[in-house]
Parts: sequence; structure tokens; C-alpha cells
Amino acid sequence: MVEAVDSVKIIILADDYAGYESNLIGQHGFSAFIEVSRGDIKKRILFDTGQYAAPVLFNSKKLGLDLTKIDYIVLSHRHYDHTGGLPRVLKHAGRRRVYVVAHPLLFKPNFVMKPYLRNVGVPFGRDDLEKYNVELVWAKKPMEIIEGVFVTGEVPRVTDFEKPIETYTFNEEGELVFDDLRDDISLVIDVKDYGPIVVTGCSHAGIVNIVKYAKKLTKYNRVKAIIGGLHLIDSSEDKIRKTISCLEEENVETIRAGHCTGFKAHHLFSQIFRGIYSIIYTGFTFSTQ
Repeated sequence: MVEAVDSVKIIILADDYAGYESNLIGQHGFSAFIEVSRGDIKKRILFDTGQYAAPVLFNSKKLGLDLTKIDYIVLSHRHYDHTGGLPRVLKHAGRRRVYVVAHPLLFKPNFVMKPYLRNVGVPFGRDDLEKYNVELVWAKKPMEIIEGVFVTGEVPRVTDFEKPIETYTFNEEGELVFDDLRDDISLVIDVKDYGPIVVTGCSHAGIVNIVKYAKKLTKYNRVKAIIGGLHLIDSSEDKIRKTISCLEEENVETIRAGHCTGFKAHHLFSQIFRGIYSIIYTGFTFSTQ
């Protein structure tokens, strides 16, 4: 059993939905401000940086969050709508040393073919980060970054219905080949007297796979809460229902989903997980305090 944190607060800074009667800004992308407390120690994590930094910085100011004090930035995967804001966020952080935790495939191109060929990977190069006080930390395998808080590294794909979306990359011969997005990682936070919380970016590894792996890593028999994107937006009703059935079997108590989850999935999840499921939005706050 990992050492648990005393409490956690998660505030969404970027999502496709800005919320009803909100003075915040939405964007196609995801970013979450996470503060964990353990005794007198507080650590701040920015999980993903959205497609653009400007809305993230605007929203953080409106919400009274100081991004110059973040300790870690965790990037869930290399897609532009999760990484695009990184350079400007680092510039905003100033001289503060920030650890950027990501999979080593972060800078590998990732292409979609429909409706036309385009690179949807990181919209900047590694050289663009050298001017900032940043240290890149590669997390191909599970890594505890704070006691009770760790990134999953690569998630084993064990279900037969959670196939990755159709994207491509270049192999060593320069050929365009299928890319199964092995760089998709999630954050797991073990909270004292509560249990493990899983924070996802897009769940390209499959949310059921992620939950199963989080249980294995934490040695708990359940995941208490899921917060983030489930990437079911283009999924069939059959796949969505299989996902719901498996999450019911996993006995997940709370699901707060947004970004790439999709209307059809929101509808079915809301019907079946009554009182358990809700849609997140910019400014949405989850706290165990």
C-alpha cells in the first residue's frame, strides 16, 4: 500500500465546456490544477496544459490560483490539446524550477488521416523548452512523484474492446505506421480515509484498463473516483455500454468526465450511473476536504 496524502483538491482549468453562467473560458483541451496536502506540506501539480495557455492563465487568475507556484506539470499524452499551452505556462512560472513528467514518446509525431493528414502531436520541439527552468522526467513505467501520488506510465491493454483511436506515426524506416498511443498515462492519487483517485487526460489506453492498472498499483480492490476525459466521443453505443458494465463491475463510486467523453457517452453514463456521474467543466472543483 502506498503512503496516502491527507487531502486533494482538483480544479479544472481547461475543458471543452465552460459551464453555465460562467465567467471562465472553455477550449478544446484539458488542464487540471491539483493541490495535494500531507501534514504541513502542500504540492501543486498542473495536469495537462490545454491547447492554448491564454485561457488556462485567465481561468487560473479568475479562480485565485497562482500557477507561478506549481511544482510539477504532468502531461497525459502528446496530443496538442493537452500540451499546447506548456511553453507559455513555463514562461509564466518564471524562475521557479518545474518538473515536467511525461512519457518518452512525447515529441514523436502523431498523425490522423481523416478528414485529411495532419500532425496532432506536440506543437513545439524540445528545443523550445530549453529557455525555461524545466527538467523533463520520463515516465514509461510507474513513478511516484510525491508520496501517495504517482503516474501510471504505460498502461497494459487487457480489455478486448478498448481499441486505440486510428492514428499514425513514422517508424525507423520513415514509413507511416499505426500508432497505438503507448504514451497515454494517468495520475493516481491515494487519499487517506478516502481511497485512490484516477485523473485522466483522454484515456486513450482505455478507462477500464486504466482503472484495473490503478488497482494493481495501489493494491486497493477499487478505485474511488475518476476525473477527466474518457474519449468515447466517436465510440459505438455497444462499446460505451461495455465500458459502463465493466466500470460497474469495478465498483467505481464517483465519475466526473468531460473533454473528449462525448454526448452519447454522457447520456448513457448519466442514465446508468445516477448520482455517481456528472459532467465536468472549466472551474469544476473536486475536493476530499
